[in-house]
Amino acid sequence: MSKKMSPAAPTTPEREFHLVCSSGGSRAILGSAGVLLACAQAGIKRFKSIGGISGGSIPTVLFASGLDAPACVKKALEIDFSSLLTRRASFVRILFAYFMQRRNEKIRPVHGVMTSEKLGAFVDTFARKLANGQSWVPGYWTAAIAEDAMLVFCENGVFEIKPDNHLRVLSCEAGPLGVAVRGSCAVPGIISAVEWKNKMLFDGVLGPEGRVPASIPMRLFGARMTDIIAVDVGDEGGKHNERMTKLWKFLCGENCVPHVDDPPYNKEHGLIFIEPAITSVRSLQFTLTRDQKWQAVMSGYIAAVNELALAGVLKDEGLAKAKETISAYNEILARHAKDRDGVLSSKIEALLAKQGLF
Repeated sequence: MSKKMSPAAPTTPEREFHLVCSSGGSRAILGSAGVLLACAQAGIKRFKSIGGISGGSIPTVLFASGLDAPACVKKALEIDFSSLLTRRASFVRILFAYFMQRRNEKIRPVHGVMTSEKLGAFVDTFARKLANGQSWVPGYWTAAIAEDAMLVFCENGVFEIKPDNHLRVLSCEAGPLGVAVRGSCAVPGIISAVEWKNKMLFDGVLGPEGRVPASIPMRLFGARMTDIIAVDVGDEGGKHNERMTKLWKFLCGENCVPHVDDPPYNKEHGLIFIEPAITSVRSLQFTLTRDQKWQAVMSGYIAAVNELALAGVLKDEGLAKAKETISAYNEILARHAKDRDGVLSSKIEALLAKQGLF
């Protein structure tokens, strides 16, 4: 559907939004948290459905469990991402696994150099504590890949979407929340695959819609494209990744390197499509300073403010405050090179606290 053909979207307070957050490891966790801040400033306190894949599954489950946007940001800043994974190999083998990442996406080894049991325990404990002990968080979904199909986990059950787009119900009961999130984050060769009912779950980004499976809220929650807010932190580019891809093509041919397409859905289809330009953090960089995290969060916030304003969702006083915040942040960032570690974070936190966002 072209942008001109997209149905007009209401701008009333009753409008119900759906949030989809992309893969992207640490960048997705932090950038999506920043997007939640901008949504809060636009008056969006809840979503009819909220979910994501891989890194995007984590801030969305926190929000769906009952944390507000500032609390999600605080949690993302506090968590040592590396503590949610257990190392199962030497430092040399881990480096080699990172080097092999593109090839492993193709061959999908079951075992990785790290495992994610701690991530699953964190999600289960945290979500049940906030969601009144429920086994699944209402309105939340995530997805993983099993063989050639995408498995979508939500409160209404587990659904399989085959490459021909056929949808089949695998279970009428919600699957295990921690297992679903772990499976969605299982980067082949780096984080071990997760078993569910004799199926091995891998990173949700390996599905047919890539980083942003925007069709899920449409198919399972009745979303209209114009009511979907999609966050895409991108397929981390750069010269390093280009060199790795060229090297693998030279060593074993095209079949060793997955082809990366742009997401099939974007703002031309009517979605509110947010693309944070995150440069302070790499996707699989799990040990981060607070300053690095804040820059990624603010990248998500700024990108979201711009797109929500263009869509007419963020306006009037909220938009004026957002512009004021961005202007002040840019001034802080311009002087950041002269500051010692931690000063940037302190200044950003003081700025956002003044705006009621932290």
